[in-house]
Order: sequence, then C-alpha cells, then structure tokens
Amino acid sequence: MWRWALFPALAMCLGWGIRGQFGGETGAMVPGALVGLALAFLSGWRGRDAARLGAVGAFACSLGGMMTYGQTIGLVQDQYPSPTYWWGLLGLAIKGGVWIGITGIFLAIACSERYRPAELVAVLVGAIVLFVVGVQVLNRPHHPPDELPLIYFSKRFDPKPRVEWWGGLWFALIGLIVYTGAFKKHRQAVMMALWGIVAGAIGFSFGEVLQAWGHHQKPFGEAIQPWMDWWKVMEMSFGFIAGAGLGIGWKVTGLHAVQPPQVVPWKRIWDDVTVLLWLIPTLAVELDVSWAEGWGNLPFWWMLIGLLGGLAGGGWAPFGTGVAVTLVSAMDTLRYLYDERQLLAFGWGFAGLVVLLLVTAYLTALWYRLGAPAHTWLLWTVWMQTALTWAKYLPPVLFTADGRNWLVRWGAGGVVEISFVVLAVVLSLLIWRYLSLEGQASAESLPT
Repeated sequence: MWRWALFPALAMCLGWGIRGQFGGETGAMVPGALVGLALAFLSGWRGRDAARLGAVGAFACSLGGMMTYGQTIGLVQDQYPSPTYWWGLLGLAIKGGVWIGITGIFLAIACSERYRPAELVAVLVGAIVLFVVGVQVLNRPHHPPDELPLIYFSKRFDPKPRVEWWGGLWFALIGLIVYTGAFKKHRQAVMMALWGIVAGAIGFSFGEVLQAWGHHQKPFGEAIQPWMDWWKVMEMSFGFIAGAGLGIGWKVTGLHAVQPPQVVPWKRIWDDVTVLLWLIPTLAVELDVSWAEGWGNLPFWWMLIGLLGGLAGGGWAPFGTGVAVTLVSAMDTLRYLYDERQLLAFGWGFAGLVVLLLVTAYLTALWYRLGAPAHTWLLWTVWMQTALTWAKYLPPVLFTADGRNWLVRWGAGGVVEISFVVLAVVLSLLIWRYLSLEGQASAESLPT
C-alpha cells in the first residue's frame, strides 16, 4: 500500500509546487498530469493508455484552478491567531475538497468503457448547467461593497473582494456523483470522488496551517526565515496529501487492477476541431491578443473542451499530456521574462518556444506511435516542467542587478527550485527501482 500512497503523493507534491510557479487553470494542469501518469505507471498501463489518463488528469485538475483563494488564506494568517482563522480553514477545506474530488471522479471515469462520446458531451453539458446554478445559489450576488454572498470565504471588507466560484463546482461535482453512482452504477467513480474530497479538504487546510504557523512563528529562527517560502510549503503539502489520497483511493477501489478501457473514440475530425477550440483561446490569452481581452478570466470553459477530448478523443492523449502541458508552462515563462522582467526579446523567445513545441510534438507523436512505456511520459513531464521553472526563475537572478550579491538574490526561490530538482531525482530513482524490481520478478517467474 505504501507505494500507492507515496508515489502519487510525491508526484503531486512536485506538480503542485510547479503549479505555483505558473498559476491559474493552466498551471493546475501540471499536478493533474503527474498524478494521472503516476497512477497509470503503478497500474502497469501501456504508454498510450497512460498518456490518456495523464491528459484527463491534467484537464480535470485544471478546473479547480478557477477558484480564488488568496484572500481565503488571508483570513487564516493576516493575524496570528486571526479571529477568522477557522472560517478561512473551512473555506480552504471546501475549495480543496471540490478541487481534488473533481480530479478523482474524472480519473475514474477515464477507466471505464461505459461512457460513450455522445454521453460524455451530455454529462459535461449537464455539469455546466449545474455549475451555473451553483454559482447563482451560493456565490452570488457579488456587488461590493453592498451585496456579497451569504457564505463567503474571501475578505468582505477588502477594497476588491474576490469573486468566488466554489459553489458552482460543488453543484457540478454532486451532480456527477449522483449520475455515476445512481444511473451508471459506477461505484469506483463515486469512491474516487469521495477520496479526493477528503484528501483535498485535509491537504489544503493543513497546508495553510503550516504556512500560517511558519510565517508568524518563524520556527527555524530569524536567520533561516528569509530562505523559507512558506507559501510553497502550503502548496506542496496540499499536493502531497491530495496525491496520497488519490493513490490510496485508486488502490482500495480496485482501479489499480482494472485493465485499460478499450475506448472507441469519436471521429478524427472532432479531435482536430476540439484541439483548435482549445489552442486558439489559450494562445490568444497568453499572447495578449487584443480581441481576446477578458477571456483570461475564465479559461475554465475551454479546459472543459480538453477534458472532453481526453475522455472521448483519440489524439488528445499525446497532445494533452505532451504538448498542451508543455505549451502552457512555456508560454507563461516567455510572458514573464518578456513582459514582467523585460529580459528577453519577444522574437527570440517566441522562436525558442516554437522550437521547443516542435521537438515536443515530434517526441510525443513518436512515443505514441511506438507505444512508449508509461514511465517515458512520466519522466518527460517531471523533468520538462522542472526545467521550465528554472528557465523562469534563473534569468532574473543572474541578469537583474539590484545591489545585492548573487547568493542573497538566490533567496527562498532558489531553495524552492532546488527542492524541485530533489523531488524530480527522487521520483526518477523510484521509477528506476520499481522497474528493476518488476524486471527481477518477471525473470524469476520464467521457467528454468
């Protein structure tokens, strides 16, 4: 059991730490892809099936990225102890629970042959309707300072109180649980949702307990405090507990022993159409195209297209796991270095991005055609995403003069970057060890 808890926990711990470097719905694709690939790897799935589970995990986890939680964290730690401490933790539990619950239920749906493409379209349309209803019931009105929701987990008296969406996600998740359980008799989907809810609720709130404690109590002393990124401690703790919960749920529900489904994908033309419907708004928002102004507020809508493609499409497995996850992180890195730090000429950065994506597309197409093993996809994602965080962090440290010496400028962010490399190495060694043990077991089972 320990490997089912530890391996997905480490994968999602790294993924959530990386997600914090990129943010938003697109950043949340990283931990989803890593946990999906980790579960597929441990289950012994072939590379193509693993890539599909990684794509579904990426887009399912991205949906929770629409929820605001910065002011919710502020409720916990602006003072210590804060008079709104427990209310803030309750809000984080509610948001974390629905976030990982949605990820869990869609990972389970991806393991079943009982959902046809037309039905999946209907299911997602129904979830959208429930989402809109839930937002109106629980998260509206939002007309500050006069009208705010009755149940509100951001700061009511902030000059710009945040718009919340968690009610819509909860309505959608409950609808999915009812549909998969009562109508499809898919017990494993219901149980994975429940495991995700529990793990997400505990993980997000416990991570913030650590952050508030570390931020105010300075447990390692004043000298060490500047090197501690307590926000990152919160994120990675959340990821570790969420990944462990999904891994244990995968094991106890029996999904680890389920053979990959023989999915009959929709027609190839729908792959092409949905990929374009995902790519166009993603690129338009990332490149700040004028006609897409305002679109970036809710990438949730086209992330649903990616989720549908991952579940029902044939070409979305390599695209979602290989190209899309790389694209969103690389685009964020390019925008940061060009817009915010002004350390990169856009033309050169864009050319580098195109080359990176061409290489990525070639490799993922090759691996998909050859049926590369699951650990190939997993290692690629681990190391590519880790490398992109370094590409975003290191140039400002090296090339921005601010009067401080290099070591001081390295700071807590540098410690975080080193932790990413350590986690990537640990995951790589665990993969190697697991493959080695599997090889020995196979050799011992051969007749002599």
